[in-house]
Amino acid sequence: MKQRKRSQWMTFFGVLLLLAVMVTAVFAHAAVMTKSVPANGEILAESPSEVIAWFVEELLSGESALVVYDSQGVQVDNGDGGVDLNDPDHASMIVTLPPLPDGSYTVQWHVALLDGDATDGAFAFAVGENAVANPVLISEPTSDDNSGEGAAGTGIIVAAAGVILLLIIGGLVIRNRQS
Repeated sequence: MKQRKRSQWMTFFGVLLLLAVMVTAVFAHAAVMTKSVPANGEILAESPSEVIAWFVEELLSGESALVVYDSQGVQVDNGDGGVDLNDPDHASMIVTLPPLPDGSYTVQWHVALLDGDATDGAFAFAVGENAVANPVLISEPTSDDNSGEGAAGTGIIVAAAGVILLLIIGGLVIRNRQS
């Protein structure tokens, strides 16, 4: 009989732990860039005509942007960077470029997801034989609804606090039952 109750409690806490892990995964949700052309840190012999970045899920058109800056911070693209509407998954962004002189360039992106989460990031490329492209990949999850639920750190803290609280309560319940 005691073994059966112990088994039930272990199952109960296992399910609660699994639930906490799932909640963490939901709260830690953020857009992830999977690849780009040009690639992060790539040095090109000549200027590309466009920059494309792919992400793991569908992006909101009109709220997502892709912008290219030169080493002085001046925008050098044609001002048309956004979700590629020719992509059936709407999971990529594209921006066209005029011919670029030799130098280093930074591509900054802001993506908004269907659930209201948003992420910003950047990557770099260079044009010309003597150019230098310092690879960079920065992304910071944010939330457009200002609730903080889109931030990965907040979700992890909430889930960890929930697991700790459940373990404390469970330990007290088990100790009281054994007494």
